[in-house]
Amino acid sequence: ASLRLYFFYMNKKYSPLIIILFIVVVLDQITKFYIAGSFELYQSVEIIEGFFNITYIRNSGVAFGMFSGLKGPMIKIFFIVISLIAAVTIVILYRGTDDKMLFTRIALSLILSGAVGNLIDRASSGKVVDFLDFHWHEYHWPAFNVADSCITVGVGLLMITMVKEGHQSTRAPEHQ
Repeated sequence: ASLRLYFFYMNKKYSPLIIILFIVVVLDQITKFYIAGSFELYQSVEIIEGFFNITYIRNSGVAFGMFSGLKGPMIKIFFIVISLIAAVTIVILYRGTDDKMLFTRIALSLILSGAVGNLIDRASSGKVVDFLDFHWHEYHWPAFNVADSCITVGVGLLMITMVKEGHQSTRAPEHQ
């Protein structure tokens, strides 16, 4: 009986992780597959004039093109190993959360999902497909993808929950 209760609790705890991971990775891979199959490399289509384009880029670096100038056979392996270490770390952090930490679990799920989405690209081709190109006229933010978006939103949500939890833990206890 206690074993069934344990598995019920674990399934309930890991449901957000599994659901978010599945949705994000599928959406990320479908969009990347569509862009790679429908666009020529560096082809750009203006969506909102002076603000947003769909631009097909293959990024050999990390988030927002950082370290894309690094070359060599070991770089791909290095980025894959770093991604795997990050994924394992996120799962360990997730495992340490309690029932009251829903937003923390959602944040960690988004970060993990984005990391896995980009890891799939990196493991298969050594480069990540980026295509969301926001800009203000000629000033461009580096192109990114659905996985990068989830990592960014997850990190932002995690920071908000950490600040909120830190603020709550530093409040003086209320007298009754």
